Order: sequence, then structure tokens, then C-alpha cells
Amino acid sequence: MQAIEKAGCKQPPVPVEKVAEAMGLDVVPFAFHNKVSGLLKKEEGVIGVNKTHHPVRQRFTIAHELGHFLLGHGMGEEYQEETIDDVFDKPRPEEREANLFASSLLMPADWVKDYVKKNGMEIDALAQTFGVSKQAATIRLLHLKLI
Repeated sequence: MQAIEKAGCKQPPVPVEKVAEAMGLDVVPFAFHNKVSGLLKKEEGVIGVNKTHHPVRQRFTIAHELGHFLLGHGMGEEYQEETIDDVFDKPRPEEREANLFASSLLMPADWVKDYVKKNGMEIDALAQTFGVSKQAATIRLLHLKLI
């Protein structure tokens, strides 16, 4: 993935904040309401991330918002504030695309396949290595047809 190469990353975990920087975006921690994970202010080049959320959740949020930016979602909007419910309970096509982008960015297919070949299918260890939740790791393994 070009974004990872631009950030100079060759192994997990992907430094998602460096990737955002390499794409011209600043990541700003903010004390949003607990249901708000993050937002993207495209015109200002800013990803806001909920500083009260778990670091693994923050990483996924940053990658998700970066996906919106690079996929050109909502280019006419000033910002898109997303709640956890918006992203997971009733996702619009753009949300599904941004989730898939985030998953692919944080867990590149080749890296995951190599990891599983060398280390086995232990989801907890895989999630820790890639800096993602067990749920995200499981979904990625399913998408890659490894489980």
C-alpha cells in the first residue's frame, strides 16, 4: 500500500499517525463525547480522534478517517463526525469502504499471511502484533479467507 511505503514502514504495527502525516494530515487528540470516535476536517487537513478511547480504537479511527480522505468521500462537507453507532451498527457504503481501508492499512494482506505462516493463527497475538482489536483481526482473517 502506497501510504505505508510513504511512511517508511516495513513491518507491523503500522505507524498510522506517520502515515496520516505522510498524506498531509495532522492527527489531533480531542475530548469528544464518548460515542464520537473521530472526525475528518478535509479543508484543514486534520483528523480529530477521541483521546479518551483505547489506543487500539484510536489507531483504527485514524486509519478509518484517512480512508475517507484518500477515497474522496464527502469532499464537499466541512467535516464528518462519526459515532461508533454510525460506523458499526448501520454503516453506509462509505463507512464500509473506510472500514475496509482501515483494516487493509493496519493489517496489509501480505504481512498478515506471512505472520500466520510463521506464527500460527493465535488471534490475540496477531492483534497485539498489528496493534488492532481482536475483533478487527478476526474480521481481517475472514476477509483474507484465512479462517
